[in-house]
Formats: sequence, C-alpha cells, structure tokens
Amino acid sequence: MQTAIHRKTIQNSITLKGIGVHSGKVVTLRLHPAEANTGLIFYLYRGTQKVRIPVSLDHVVDTSNATTIGDGSSNRVQTIEHLLAAVHTLGITDCIFEIDSVEVPIMDGSSLPFWEGIRSAGIRVLDETVEPITITNPIWVVDGDKYLVMLPSDELKVTYSIDFNHPLLRGQSYTTTLDESILGTDILPARTFGFLKDVEALQARGLAMGGSLDNAVVLTDDGYLNDHLRYDNECVRHKILDLVGDLAVMGRPFRGHLIASKAGHALDISLAKCIMSQVTGNELTQYKSKRIPLFSKKEAAR
Repeated sequence: MQTAIHRKTIQNSITLKGIGVHSGKVVTLRLHPAEANTGLIFYLYRGTQKVRIPVSLDHVVDTSNATTIGDGSSNRVQTIEHLLAAVHTLGITDCIFEIDSVEVPIMDGSSLPFWEGIRSAGIRVLDETVEPITITNPIWVVDGDKYLVMLPSDELKVTYSIDFNHPLLRGQSYTTTLDESILGTDILPARTFGFLKDVEALQARGLAMGGSLDNAVVLTDDGYLNDHLRYDNECVRHKILDLVGDLAVMGRPFRGHLIASKAGHALDISLAKCIMSQVTGNELTQYKSKRIPLFSKKEAAR
C-alpha cells in the first residue's frame, strides 16, 4: 500500500476565458479554493439556475468526442479532460469550477493554460490526506484492435501507440514516465488534433465552430495545415494528455504503467471503472482483515 499524500486545493480564485470549441462562443471558467474532501465539483450557471455536477465516474454521460459529465438530466459539461490533466499534474484534489457554458474552453487546445493558471493561483496543502490508487494485478479493457492496460507500478508511466490512416500518424509510439515535471514540459503543452475533412464535416453540422489553427493541430491528406508543431510527435503526446485527464475523473492520485494502443475517451473511462472496481474490492478486503473480532471462533461455537 502506498503512503498517503496530502490533499491540495488552490490558494486563490482565478478566472480563465476562452472559446468553446463547438459553440465558438466565449466561455468563462472560474476556479475557487475548496475545503478538504470536497473533491472536484462543477457548478454550471444556466441563467439564474446553478447546477451542481461532481467530477466522478458516476457522472460521466458521454465519451464520444470528449469526456462529458452530467447531473442525470439535460445539464452537462463537456471536454473536461484538458483541465483535469492539469489538475492531476499539480495534485489538486479539492476545487470548485464555476462555468457559464456547457463546455470547458478549449484555450490553445492543450492543458498548458490551465496548468499555468493554477500555478499562478498558488497551491495550498491541506491537513487531510488521500491514499493514491494502488492496483495489485493487471487491469485491461479491449475493443477490437484497441486496448488499454494498467500494470502495477510504484510510479506513473505510459507506453502509448497510435495508428491512424495518415502517412504521418502510422505506428507512432511514445514511452515516458509521467511525474509532475515531465507532464508539465512534455505532455500538457501538446495540442488536440483533427483531420481537415472531419472538421469541415463537423462545421457543416454546426459543430467545431470554435476550432482553428490557434487551438488545434489540423492534418490534411498528406501533411499538417499548421506552420509548426510543438513536438514532432505532438499527436501521440496529446493522446497521453487525454488519458491522464480522463483517469483523473477517478478523483484520486494514481500510479501504474499504462499501455495503450488506439485508445480514446471511451476506453479511458472503461479502464477507470475497472480500476475503481478492483481498488474498492481490495481496500474493503484490507479493511475487513484489520477488524478485531468481537468474540473468538470457540465462543461463537457455543
């Protein structure tokens, strides 16, 4: 069992503004400090209504193009993974997110603006602790030729492979440890990516209206529409960013060796549910084994 670590929140409130990738409208996101054991909670403002949506696996309602949480009715907040990747990296366990739109702003398409914003707000270490998620056996999910595995490990690391039908994204793979320093410099700045033909189709349906070269890497049939990339393998790095952000929905720090091939939000969340199922069972067993019996077996037989 790993040593418990202190819970954290932000020191001061901050406000971040950006474009919603689908609506194309300005979104205001405010982050506020929270008491220990609050967890991560969104408050969605819809007119005069304030809707509470906790960040948890039970509240994930869609994983088709991004990770979306909801309150069980029509109230939703989508594309939370970039924000949560930054939150996980900085060890934030308790925070309030106030938002005036159904989508977290896309910012520059990466987690970097969220990471920088949280750091500028300062981080407050709380007295209470949280125990990192520890797995004792390999856990995996498979969907056709796509798979995602988590192996026991004392540190967080990843081996991620993508294989798109594109000359620049065939058989691209990346392996790295994922401590705070590496996440901050090598993963969080990687921007989301998409294919020009798909963007045009989405915009024809009134979606992706906020997408542009300012917040995405866009691929043509044989190259990039962007003038430059932040990394030669920026796309696979962004997939790692998404994976970390999706697993952060579990609400606890986690460690393990993640091995992914052609995964996405749906597999990420499926793996998170499998992890929590095993962890919950293990922790209940450990708790049970530590209980002091009220009477001996000999007394029970009388």
